Amino acid sequence: MERYNIIDCGASDKNFILNLNKKNLPAVSVLDDDLFNMFLKYSEYFKIIKIEDTPVGFLIALLPGNPYESINYKWFENRYKSFIYVDRIVISSDYQDKGIGSFFYDHIKLSFHDRLNSMVCEINLIPKNAQSINFHKKYGFTEVGQQYTDQRKKLVSMQLLSF
Repeated sequence: MERYNIIDCGASDKNFILNLNKKNLPAVSVLDDDLFNMFLKYSEYFKIIKIEDTPVGFLIALLPGNPYESINYKWFENRYKSFIYVDRIVISSDYQDKGIGSFFYDHIKLSFHDRLNSMVCEINLIPKNAQSINFHKKYGFTEVGQQYTDQRKKLVSMQLLSF
């Protein structure tokens, strides 16, 4: 049986994070050195998941009130007071569809249920990210809005999961 282990991300994990993120474009947004460093400084939850000793994914999430200029983060910040915003969850292709995303989300809920009301994120509708749409629906998220980003090249579904 495989053993999952969630650990804090550190500066030494930068290459793993940047490379895995790049392999998953355009399902996730670009991540560069500056943004990685900003996430290290301000993210309430920046974790890597390992199976045995192999890193296979990461999740970055922030609380409201951080100096993050993402239009999607700001959308939630302007509408909700108590949430953790999942900026991105990325799992290596060899380990997708094995419950790792649910394991991460269960860990967030366990970590924050006594302090927050909800977990929020956005899902790409254009270009369509069917895997993410299906995962979030199955997990219990509901759509609370939509918005265009990137000069109307992307349409995202704003999703909320109440605790």
